[in-house]
Amino acid sequence: MFTQSPVSHTILAALMVMMILGSCTVVKNYPRDVPFVFDNKITVQGVPSKDEKKRLQSELDGYWDDSIKVKSITQLGVRTVIRNPPVYDSAGIVRSIAFMNSYLNSQGYYNAIISEVPVEPDTVNDQVRKTVLMNITLGKSLRIDSFAFDTLMHPELRKLAMENSKQSLLGSNKPFSKQLVASELDRLVALFRQNGYFHFTRENLYAEIDTTDVTLLQLTLDPFEQARIIAEANQKRRLDPTVDVIIKQKNTADSNSFTKFRIGNIHYYPETGANELADSVLIKPYSMVFTRREVTSHQNAGYSHMKPLREHTYLRRGVLYNEEKFYKTINSLNQLGAWSQVDVRTRPYVDSVTVRENETATAATYFDTVPLLDFHFLLTPAKKYSFGSDFEISRNSGTISTGNLLGIGNNTTIRNRNVWKESIQASTALRTGIEISFSDTIPLQTFQASLSRTYSIPQFLTPIRLNRLKRLDDYKTLVSFSAGYTERRNFYRLRTVVGSWGYEWKRKTNLWSYRLLNVELYTLDTLRLLTKAFIDNPFLRTAFNTGYVVSQNLTYNKIFPGTANPDVTNYIRLFGEEAGAIAGALLGLNKKLYRYLKAEGEFRQLRPFRKTAFAYRLFGGIGYNYSNDPVLGQSLPFFKQFIAGGPNSMRAWQVRQLGLGSSVISDTSTSFRDRFGDIQLETNLEYRFPIAVIGGVKVNSALFADIGNIWNLKNSVSNPESKITFNRFLRDLAIGVGTGVRLDFNYFLIRVDLGFKLKDPARRENNGWLNLADFTWRNYELQNPNSAVPSARRNNYAIQLGIGLPF
Repeated sequence: MFTQSPVSHTILAALMVMMILGSCTVVKNYPRDVPFVFDNKITVQGVPSKDEKKRLQSELDGYWDDSIKVKSITQLGVRTVIRNPPVYDSAGIVRSIAFMNSYLNSQGYYNAIISEVPVEPDTVNDQVRKTVLMNITLGKSLRIDSFAFDTLMHPELRKLAMENSKQSLLGSNKPFSKQLVASELDRLVALFRQNGYFHFTRENLYAEIDTTDVTLLQLTLDPFEQARIIAEANQKRRLDPTVDVIIKQKNTADSNSFTKFRIGNIHYYPETGANELADSVLIKPYSMVFTRREVTSHQNAGYSHMKPLREHTYLRRGVLYNEEKFYKTINSLNQLGAWSQVDVRTRPYVDSVTVRENETATAATYFDTVPLLDFHFLLTPAKKYSFGSDFEISRNSGTISTGNLLGIGNNTTIRNRNVWKESIQASTALRTGIEISFSDTIPLQTFQASLSRTYSIPQFLTPIRLNRLKRLDDYKTLVSFSAGYTERRNFYRLRTVVGSWGYEWKRKTNLWSYRLLNVELYTLDTLRLLTKAFIDNPFLRTAFNTGYVVSQNLTYNKIFPGTANPDVTNYIRLFGEEAGAIAGALLGLNKKLYRYLKAEGEFRQLRPFRKTAFAYRLFGGIGYNYSNDPVLGQSLPFFKQFIAGGPNSMRAWQVRQLGLGSSVISDTSTSFRDRFGDIQLETNLEYRFPIAVIGGVKVNSALFADIGNIWNLKNSVSNPESKITFNRFLRDLAIGVGTGVRLDFNYFLIRVDLGFKLKDPARRENNGWLNLADFTWRNYELQNPNSAVPSARRNNYAIQLGIGLPF
């Protein structure tokens, strides 16, 4: 039995003392022997829902008067520091009540009762701490009794508003607030500007709010009857307050505000100088003026062809002006990358035009006099060539066999933003990386190098013409080629050649990527230590074979805010790949072809608070090899399998050092300890908080927990505990916990995390759980001190060094 290290006792005790000392509130520069504000609290009653209560309490906290507002910072996530707390002043209470009441009025709460709840000061030495508690009883919120559009509005505007009334934010029996009214006016302005009203603005609309009870307008000569009517109206207003909302039109001297405009001529100026005046650009002469399909290009040097500009313009002559498509055109031209800036000038006039209902309509009607808008797009060219270099570093407290591993990588990229004058983006990337061991006689453990060339073509290159592309916000064809070389010293040499053809498109927040053809050719040289590992773990042989991958895959990404809380950010990624079933058979590569199906799903959420944030990630992946080939049909190739551990995964384990399942074959191996699986399930949780700001560098930290593992899908006779099974699933789950320090330099972030193996499936004692009473930094249970062969070192912790946040 191994004894506990005195050093570990000291470190654990120091950590406990730091936590105890940190979990308190420290007040600095406080006024002595007089009551000062120590805390601000708000209680809200009469709220229709828990979410609404939480929202109001959070918002109302920003309406304290500065004279009684406590300013504090949180350190280490648990220690609160208050500096220069204000002396308690009742005048600040009066101002705070006025501010809060004004805010509640804007939210539709006009009958709120706000009062301070007396709280006795708490005396700590010479500190007289005063907690200011505000109690708010909301009462009934205003409800809309009737909602209408004024009959005196411009007839076409009123018709348009009535046709789209289902999208209205206001309506009978809906809650009333100034914010909702303002949003409704913005919606109407956007609606009108999407239907030709180019000059229409918010100044042309207003909402009339009427709280008068119509019974008060009844004429009566009986004073008692009049008193009764007034009393009943007051009681009704108190029990069920309502308003009538009428959207009205403001009179204006500018008749263009109510004029419908259609698209006229479209002009491009692709060589506009960064400091050139717009007026001079429009009137100066050009040697190359081309007109095609109702658009005109003005150039002198021939910087760009017409096709990419026309392809990404969502405006068409004769169609009603639509502000949404106008901004969509600007964004699309900006995303081409060939131009650093896109500016627009418009010119209204009246002329004859062929009128179309929409951009794709073929039927048209000719009109002699129609208000038109010419659009002049002034495009400033971006620097054609750019150079970039990214440096990556990561550190893991364990290597292939023993010691520490440091990974260093560099990615150098050269980009051409306008290939063949077609706005095609071409990038050439050289990636190199090494892994260094600090405890091996030969430090260099791994060398990796790859060279890739990628073309991003701003159109869909397909044998048939695709309709409705204009409904997309962005679309492109992606073509890439790459070659790579990887050598793990004494284990293997891997050579790769990869080529792919695919498409990428975006609509709103939905991003799709489809690789129609993906060809990956591999050759693998098995070296001495990997051959020895095959003897210890024969199932490894099934993953390390020379084979080819001919596949197609589809990826879906979406980033969207939370429904209840728009400050919450959600991210979804779905991935599916099929290899060998279709394209491989056509190319005649059956004998060396991997056949498999692979799927991945990932969900992330970032939930920010005032000074902290909570983030979590859910990931699941599975791959199934359906081939009957005795060599290539047992599992996925190792370069397609899943791995766990490292700075961005299970942080209490080194990279590729977790799993498979609860198997200990890899843990006890003295040669090859890397693990690759066909299934991965993982959950990561982080509570992020600030510590301090030193010299402009933000020093942050986090408490994290990682749960998951990787498994084999098929059974292995030599390694039965590596297969995922229902009855052993909980036993196989690994749990790591820890903390870390993040240095945020704004433009990049350095992260150091310390993770502990709270539950290790390879730990045989205590069902895998860490025994805190007998904690040791290393796990000695599988070591044999009498063996002539040195045992592999197994730590109960890992230190990770990374660039950027883990997720």
